[in-house]
Amino acid sequence: MLAYAALRILRDARGRKILLVLLIFGALALGLWYWNEQQKKSRSAPAPTPTTTAIEGRVRIATWNLQKFSDRDKAGQHPPDLVTIARIVKEARFDVLAIQEVQRGGAQAVQKLRRQLNEPWRHAITEPTGNNERYGFLYREDRMQLLETPALYAGPEAAVFDRVPAIARFRAGNFDFILLTAHLWYGDKANNPRRKAEAAALVRIAQSLAAGPEKDVIVLGDFNEMRASGNLKLFEEVAFVRLNHEPTNLGSTEVYDNLLIQPNHTREYAGVVGVVKFDETLMDNDDPRARQDISDHRPVWAEFNAGGADDD
Repeated sequence: MLAYAALRILRDARGRKILLVLLIFGALALGLWYWNEQQKKSRSAPAPTPTTTAIEGRVRIATWNLQKFSDRDKAGQHPPDLVTIARIVKEARFDVLAIQEVQRGGAQAVQKLRRQLNEPWRHAITEPTGNNERYGFLYREDRMQLLETPALYAGPEAAVFDRVPAIARFRAGNFDFILLTAHLWYGDKANNPRRKAEAAALVRIAQSLAAGPEKDVIVLGDFNEMRASGNLKLFEEVAFVRLNHEPTNLGSTEVYDNLLIQPNHTREYAGVVGVVKFDETLMDNDDPRARQDISDHRPVWAEFNAGGADDD
């Protein structure tokens, strides 16, 4: 009987309209009920714990001089290959990256790179220093918490530098630390007196920071350290240790870039460090193209334990 009645309704035009209206209202009512149930569940569910305070395992801290990093396309010059740079950062599994040599227009370039990296990446950038350069920081917000906005060092040693170093404070899990990043004077000689003076001043800044409540001070950046010079020995004299010994220039002749720690304070160091030789793996040793598209420096990284108790 029901089937016969339904068939009569379908044969009648007015009946079909009534049936269609009933179906639409039924669907709307069902959708409203489902939405209401989901809202109830979301209100009763506990708030998720932020990963920045519950992270386990290790984090990778990296430094990279991105040669003359800027929005160069605005000046009619060859722009940096942000797609490839972002690929290198992701494939190397960096959690926080300190960038040196961010030049005029570089703030926009850092922002564009962050957009290329996409979520959960964030960025911060300092005010300009010598040579109109800035320092940039890229970090994963799900792995790192930026505790203070990065700023140029403002103490008495600042006058020694052509490019004043920058200080940033982060937390990864239970690991609180200070990043002191620098881009020391280049020059064209190994025993350059100006670079040595800057290195000595940087040692004093690192010591003053480590004398404060936060003992985990990681000094990183482009030290322009040539094999024939011994400026990083100034750090070793006050118990800092350089983590990287691999070449960081495209010609594999110099260890310009590094990370330094005091092992008696920063026990979180996991004993793992590396250099990303993108010029070999992605550019087939085409150094001119690597220099033009990316940089004449390779990035350097080190791993730190973030899941244990903070030792400060």
